[in-house]
Amino acid sequence: MKKLILTAALSAATALSGFSQGQVIFQNSGVNAGLYFYSTTGTKAASGTLASQAAALSTSTGVIDIGLYWSTQAFTDAAQGTLADTVTMSTTQAGAIGGGTVILGGTAAGQQVYVQVFAWDSTYATPDAALAANALFGAWSAGAANTTYGAVGAAQLTSGLTVSPAPGAPIFGTGVGQFGKAALLSSPEPTTIALGGLGAAALLMFRRKK
Repeated sequence: MKKLILTAALSAATALSGFSQGQVIFQNSGVNAGLYFYSTTGTKAASGTLASQAAALSTSTGVIDIGLYWSTQAFTDAAQGTLADTVTMSTTQAGAIGGGTVILGGTAAGQQVYVQVFAWDSTYATPDAALAANALFGAWSAGAANTTYGAVGAAQLTSGLTVSPAPGAPIFGTGVGQFGKAALLSSPEPTTIALGGLGAAALLMFRRKK
């Protein structure tokens, strides 16, 4: 009986702790905040492998991983922040991610935090591993002025986190503190870079001979 009461008490405490922590909606519309390849008006990213997507220009058998990171400080690189969730593209709506409401552990109602979204080739476990292999996507909503490589738009400061049972704070959309449409720009694969380097070296040698 004592074990049963203790189990019930622990379950209730866990539920209450979940209710009191800040949450966001890690989901985009696919229209106003869709993910595209190389343009925000062209081909939308889909749930298939990168190699199967016409505009991805990739031979990878991986899919797009999208990670939600948060921090109390402004982001400076992909390694900063706490990973809250990782999702892939939606199987039912092109341009949309397969996300939902995500609790940011250790946060509270009304708290403002920076959120950042990174996209990378799922062949690699983390953005750092993808970055080392040139498989992290450069992506932005507001052009090349965004200097955080692989980020889907500049880091956003939320207007204030909500807690359950209220809906999570939206981080995708057209409002202040939200991510809009983003173009995924896949980086050159290492083999492409190597071949380019060899070609440049050959041209240089040919010029010197002449």
